[in-house]
Amino acid sequence: NCKFSPEQFDLQELLYEVGELVRPMATDLNVTLRFQEKMKPCLEVLADKQRLRQVFLNLASNGIKYNRDHGTLGIYCERLSEDRVRIIFENTGEGIPDSKLKRLFQPFDRLDAERDQLKVEGTGLGLAISKKLVEAMGGKIWARSTIGHKTKFFVELCCSDG
Repeated sequence: NCKFSPEQFDLQELLYEVGELVRPMATDLNVTLRFQEKMKPCLEVLADKQRLRQVFLNLASNGIKYNRDHGTLGIYCERLSEDRVRIIFENTGEGIPDSKLKRLFQPFDRLDAERDQLKVEGTGLGLAISKKLVEAMGGKIWARSTIGHKTKFFVELCCSDG
C-alpha cells in the first residue's frame, strides 16, 4: 500500500510541467503538443501531486508514442462542477478498436505486442498503475477512441475544498 500526500495545487501548472517533460520525445517523434489557454481563476485540485504527475506523464508519453507522424497531442482540462474537474489527453493516433479498449487498464496487456513493426517499449503496466493511483485519489480514468482518427483519455478528479 502506498501513502498519499494530498496537497492543493494548480492543475494547469502541473499539466504544463508535464508537457515540458515530454516535449523532447514529442519533438523526436514529430508530434505537436497543444494546451488550452490558462483558465482564470486557476483550477485548483487537492491530490497527491507526485502521483498525479506520474499518471499524467504516462498518459502524455503514451499519447506521443502511439500517435502518428506529424500528429497532435492535446492536453486540456475543464471544470465539470464546483467539486469535479476533468483532464483530457487527446491524440491523433490510429485509434484503438472497441474490442481492445476494455483491456487498456489490464496489467501486462500490451495491446500492440503482436504488431512487431511498432517498436514501442514498455511493460504494459503504466495504465494499470495509473488507474490504481487515480482511483485511490477518489477519481476515475477511462478512454474513448475512434479508429483511424483519435484516442482520448479522461481523468476526473475532485477539486480542492478552497
